[in-house]
Amino acid sequence: MARWNLQIKEKELATAVTVLFLLGVLLGFLCLKLIGVIAGGEKIQVDEAYLKQIAGVVPGFDLYLYTVWIKLKNMFLYFLLALTWLNLPYTAFLLLRQGFLMGYLLSCLLPQYHLKGLWVVFAYYFPQFLVAVPLWGFCFTLAWHVWKEQSTLEYNADRVLSLHKFKLLNLSGKRFLWVMAGCFAESALEVWIGTWFLKKALEVMI
Repeated sequence: MARWNLQIKEKELATAVTVLFLLGVLLGFLCLKLIGVIAGGEKIQVDEAYLKQIAGVVPGFDLYLYTVWIKLKNMFLYFLLALTWLNLPYTAFLLLRQGFLMGYLLSCLLPQYHLKGLWVVFAYYFPQFLVAVPLWGFCFTLAWHVWKEQSTLEYNADRVLSLHKFKLLNLSGKRFLWVMAGCFAESALEVWIGTWFLKKALEVMI
């Protein structure tokens, strides 16, 4: 029975993540349309000079360390907020923001560049998302369980980040190391392989 209830909770989480992400994609599309209406129906052109600047980026170890730092900081912030009332609102914000970015990119590049634009969007997310998706899925699951179990805890206004809530994350030393390893691996894929894919896609497009 407990296993069945757990499966239901996981399905609820997967549904919520999917809906929020798709809503973000729709918002990105609507935002670009709204900009077009405000601009008087003029066709929005992609700044190719900016794209050429991106294509000229040379990945290096300094960029890798900076990327690792950003991802570790974002992960720490997420777990910190997962222990507060901002748990679900911040998770929803992350999903909407990522969906918005994808929707905006697709709506901006596809009308002008067609399949080449789709290739650029794919290159922008690949291959780092092979690590990012399961990594953040794991983090969302931990935060979801915290939210589900917080109702059983006694609220203490003076101890918002209480030890009891921290234990609810079930973030053991082994899991913490796996999360850190995921950040390092995702950063490596993004800085070196991902940059190479994106540069190749931009060269074809422009």
